[in-house]
Amino acid sequence: MTSNERSNENPGRRYDKGERRFKHVGKGPEPKIQFLSDEPKRWEGKCPNGLSSGDHVRLLNEAIPGNKGDRDIDFPKNLYVVHDGAVYEAATTDRGKSYHGYPYRGKLPKRLIDELREMAVEKACEKQFDDWIKRHISTHGS
Repeated sequence: MTSNERSNENPGRRYDKGERRFKHVGKGPEPKIQFLSDEPKRWEGKCPNGLSSGDHVRLLNEAIPGNKGDRDIDFPKNLYVVHDGAVYEAATTDRGKSYHGYPYRGKLPKRLIDELREMAVEKACEKQFDDWIKRHISTHGS
């Protein structure tokens, strides 16, 4: 499925920046993972400072739903998308109507990594994607 098809399939997603929410806003042009000095195992994803609100909405509407786990809900709790090679996760803030996103580090199922790789190929950023996966993502499950 191309990004245009994904965007047309999910036209109702909204971006929720949140009031006074600056935790995920970086100071530079690249996304990054920043570890907290007082809690070295805890990290925050920092978005590039040049993303517009239109970019946020477009990326949400291109995003792939994550696994719902054992939850019986009719909306995706988390969405995943590739932008300039980086993997972003968006978490719902109000039961699937809006989402807040940030660069992601952690575990992902192989199926989802494969779908994200297809997106990276389509967006011509496969090398940057492979570098992000190598540095920040571990595979779990099938």
